Amino acid sequence: MGTTAPVAGAAPVVLTPTNPSTTTTAPTSSVEVTVPSTTGTVKFSLVVTDNLGVQSAPAYAEVTIQSPPTAVLTAAPSPVTEGGTITLTGTGNTTGSISKYTFSLVPATS
Repeated sequence: MGTTAPVAGAAPVVLTPTNPSTTTTAPTSSVEVTVPSTTGTVKFSLVVTDNLGVQSAPAYAEVTIQSPPTAVLTAAPSPVTEGGTITLTGTGNTTGSISKYTFSLVPATS
């Protein structure tokens, strides 16, 4: 699953349950939609209106929104003595493929 570049001249919009539609005026026939904060399948529709005010039947497109990957981290050995060495091993689950692992030391909280 890859990403594609936005369509030149597309109008950027955010469609939400409280703002579910937008209308453009010709020649703008594309919108750049911010992906909803959800996973699974979302359905979009399009109705076009001609210069006489006659509307088309709706056309539909479904888009599957990929869920974020899940990270799993293990550290061994534990416990370890001060100045000792541990091995951090990371794995991840995703519908795509893991391309990067970023290991970080989290500051102690007081």
